[in-house]
Amino acid sequence: MRHKKNNRILGRNSKQRLHLMQNLVSSLLAHGSIVTTEAKAKELRKHFEPLITKAKEELTLANRRRLISSLMHKTDLKGLVEVAKKQATRPGGYLRITKLPITRTDAAHMARVDIMEESK
Repeated sequence: MRHKKNNRILGRNSKQRLHLMQNLVSSLLAHGSIVTTEAKAKELRKHFEPLITKAKEELTLANRRRLISSLMHKTDLKGLVEVAKKQATRPGGYLRITKLPITRTDAAHMARVDIMEESK
């Protein structure tokens, strides 16, 4: 039974899911927005928003190592800290998920994931 198991499986085993999320975070930090399926976008929100919240705190050595362990590349930490500085006054909701039309080939529900603009 799957009681209290809230993560989507996405047709992958656990290591593949972890690397998929790390790659999506890396692409999102590099480009500012990505287009993916709705299921992946909703899972990305669960993975990305706690990273921003942690990056908003003081970057002690322990926090830095915790963030690097969740990212694919060490160089992504710089982009994550920049996004966290822009979102300093925002209490949450760092991503915007916009639904797009389904694909004609496999009828997949697509979505665009954007990092919210800096708060005023």
